[in-house]
Amino acid sequence: MNDIAACALGARSTRSRFQSILKPAMAAAIAGALSAWTGTAGAQQLPSINIQQTCQIASVVMVSLLGGSSTQNDVNICLETENKAREQILKDWSAYQASDREGCVQPAVYLPSYVEWLTCFEMNKVVRESRASRGADGATPADGGIITLPIVPWARGY
Repeated sequence: MNDIAACALGARSTRSRFQSILKPAMAAAIAGALSAWTGTAGAQQLPSINIQQTCQIASVVMVSLLGGSSTQNDVNICLETENKAREQILKDWSAYQASDREGCVQPAVYLPSYVEWLTCFEMNKVVRESRASRGADGATPADGGIITLPIVPWARGY
């Protein structure tokens, strides 16, 4: 056997050993993630996230993007906003559609955020209302129609 054939045989052997280890590990990771997800979404409960960590990291990211320095005030504002969003989600939890709860609540993403989840719920609601108001015959942006979204109450000051 020449050196090239031996190298190719060794590479195949290494690759198949790697795959035999990787496949069960990936399957276990996927099963764990699914069981964790179905445990929260299946029970229809809002998962808890570490908003202190999220706000501290977000503050550092904002400083890196915009310059300046991070202050505890930035973190405190973030914490207050996250807590208000969490309270609103909990208040309206039963009114959200199951598909929205599954699609919007993503606790395993980088910097999970109650504010992002609440925004997702609100956007989905507005889209559904818009579609319902134009009815089956209503024009869509795809066929040249224009959809005007309603003004969000908390955004009127901007």
